[in-house]
Amino acid sequence: MAPAALLREVTQTLCAAGGSLGLEELRRRLRPGVGGDALDRLLRECGHCVVVRRAAGAGAAAVEPSVLAASPLRLCTAHLGPKPSCHGLCAQLHLCKFVLYGQCKFLRDGKECRSSHTLRSDHNMSVLKTQGVDHLDFSELTVLLLQNDPQLLPEICLHYNKGDGPYGSCSFKKQCIKLHVCQYFSQGKCKFGTGCKRSHDFSNPENLEKLEKLGMRSDLVSRLPSIYRNAHDIKNKSSPLVRVPPPPSRSQGSSERRDTGSVCPNTAPQEESDQICLYHIWKSCSFQEKCSRVHFHLPYRWQVLDGGKWKDLPKMELIEEAYSNPRRDGITCTESAGSFPIGSLKFDSMTFGGTRARRLSTASSVTKPPHFILTTEWLWYWTDELGSWQEYGRQDMEHPVTSVNSSDLEKAYLAYCTPGSDAKAAILRFQAGKHTYELDFRAFIQKNLAYGTMRKVRRRPKYVSPQDVKMKQTCSVNFQGPKSIPEHWDHSAVPDTGFKVRDWRCPGLGRRVLLDTGKCEQTALRPSPPRGEREVGFLLDLGDFTQGWLWPEG
Repeated sequence: MAPAALLREVTQTLCAAGGSLGLEELRRRLRPGVGGDALDRLLRECGHCVVVRRAAGAGAAAVEPSVLAASPLRLCTAHLGPKPSCHGLCAQLHLCKFVLYGQCKFLRDGKECRSSHTLRSDHNMSVLKTQGVDHLDFSELTVLLLQNDPQLLPEICLHYNKGDGPYGSCSFKKQCIKLHVCQYFSQGKCKFGTGCKRSHDFSNPENLEKLEKLGMRSDLVSRLPSIYRNAHDIKNKSSPLVRVPPPPSRSQGSSERRDTGSVCPNTAPQEESDQICLYHIWKSCSFQEKCSRVHFHLPYRWQVLDGGKWKDLPKMELIEEAYSNPRRDGITCTESAGSFPIGSLKFDSMTFGGTRARRLSTASSVTKPPHFILTTEWLWYWTDELGSWQEYGRQDMEHPVTSVNSSDLEKAYLAYCTPGSDAKAAILRFQAGKHTYELDFRAFIQKNLAYGTMRKVRRRPKYVSPQDVKMKQTCSVNFQGPKSIPEHWDHSAVPDTGFKVRDWRCPGLGRRVLLDTGKCEQTALRPSPPRGEREVGFLLDLGDFTQGWLWPEG
């Protein structure tokens, strides 16, 4: 059986069973003729299954490998907002999350829901086919999404799990909108068992009332314990993950992480575990050393492979600046890295001398909401007849503007790079003036369909210097605190990390910045900018609650 067909069968078998199965039980349920070697190879290499050690049964001392269905499939966050803003070029589903629960709470309450309620739209069917899960029924797809998309599962109250008393340190008690369930039980590792003072029941009256308000159907409620546990094991790298033993012929060092996006910049993007953690750069990662992403002070990191371990290259900001220039094929490193002598780093092959190199980075900007700072903005270029690199979507005097820009191409490229995508996703057709072109993501070639002319294509990041990073991390505009906020405002709605700021003098073109709420001198809030005012004012967007103007006094 072909690997893609086997993966489809394995995914469906796991999701039909609630998202996970013991390895031996999975072997038994697969159709006759599926070889053990083929399954072992799939579990080892596909990246769409996670293998963990779990107790063989309730109260059993023995453990056995269990297989969990993993997937990069997500619901589009831009589509889920109060004003859906995605234009359909993303690689994520456009679907109301409450439909997955069983019933949309907005329609149930007689309100309008702005999100799509069907999986049969052209966009959603294309995404499902690209991900290789278009064969799953709705129930199976629900399980797959719930245990992989972190925005879908109802949140468990952390305060309930701390302190003494029946509600722990939760001050809202019965009015709390989060689930009051033992956090360790949801992770499958509560050592107190039936003697635990926290609830192990998702369907007790208090929790059931909250879940029913979300529109969750009863059969899904009964599956929540296994779904939460699967979601925890898929996301949390501190879980006791195990690997299916590799064939004897392979002698890869176990300390090296799998890297799918670093050998060549024109291949698949890196795995999430090889992404640089945005929250760490923002200095707000709560997972610390348990975080599944890379912690680094810059949104990029250049490394070479030395003795089976990745080691940082010196002066990587200079490497990054060169790499951001589409005219550059490489850079000569004038300082040695580890045991490596001075040498040339080649960008197209991602090699440093005779060894591998890689570039880690933050998530692509098209995968995050617009207000996320320090994501990686990828720019796309093509070579003209003179060999000059031109950015897609940019107007100039000598070339007609293309119908697609860098953001469009990045979204289409990420959809193509998703495991399981078909051959059609590798080609994107677009217009420039009266000509039609095709961009081949496999070869990074642009072809004129009328004349057959082919041009090279490059994908390079927009350069961000260390100084830019520091500037975005901090802001000289400071906020005084609650006494500047009107009494009728909800003070609890003020976010801890800061506010989104726009310069009101440039409507539609304002920039978003994080304000440090801990330092402020002489600021006040006004309801709106006064007419004729010449000085600078900043619009404060306090989430979904209200807006105000940050104004300098004096």
